[in-house]
Amino acid sequence: MTPNQETQLMDACRILFPTAEVTRDFLCYIQPEGLKNAYRNRARECHPDACGGVGDPFRRTELFRRSVEAYKLLSDYLKTRKPAVIHLRRGHGTKPVLSQAPVAERAEGEQYYEGELPAIELKLGLYLYYRGVVSYQAVVRALMWQRDLRPPLGDYACRWGWLREEDVAAILRATHIVGSFGERAVALGLLSPSQLNIILLHQRSMQQPLGRYFVVNSLVSEPALRHHLRELTRHNRQVRESRP
Repeated sequence: MTPNQETQLMDACRILFPTAEVTRDFLCYIQPEGLKNAYRNRARECHPDACGGVGDPFRRTELFRRSVEAYKLLSDYLKTRKPAVIHLRRGHGTKPVLSQAPVAERAEGEQYYEGELPAIELKLGLYLYYRGVVSYQAVVRALMWQRDLRPPLGDYACRWGWLREEDVAAILRATHIVGSFGERAVALGLLSPSQLNIILLHQRSMQQPLGRYFVVNSLVSEPALRHHLRELTRHNRQVRESRP
């Protein structure tokens, strides 16, 4: 990491953790869940429709934009940061003790994968599928569950003053434009690509973690999910390091 990169990361921490003493150690120990919680709290404080219109809306909008950029920068950093050494509790033997509930019984009539793990970067849903833990249909249901709980993109854009209700209606009517709601909005000139990226990042940060679906529906236990998340991180790191 260059000194300039370290300065940028520490400045980003100061935006999202305004009361913390930001040091190099802070960068070493910050965790993804803590980062996400800090971003959510900061976003609630400064997004453009906060405080019922009280205060300077332009200052809040600028702070919100900087918070989004800080979250993106730190998220990318955590994906490439070397993991800390974790000392597992050991039993009487020589192997670490790992509490992991057995995998739930397979559902009849659903597609389960049997084979080698593909040498590509994966997200959690597909990783669990390729590990034979959940069915392909369960992954699809989890993605639909996550999408249904996610606040609509148009709601954010209207609350922040980037779209009007009539704009939303026009975007929904523009079925001749191929793409998502956001892509249609950009094609119609109603949102800029930068505005769309900010909304999408904020929208993703507010959604429920995909793993929660599998735990709530008893497809995997909480300890097993944590184990798979660690293995997924290791797998993706190995894939990245193997690239020429």
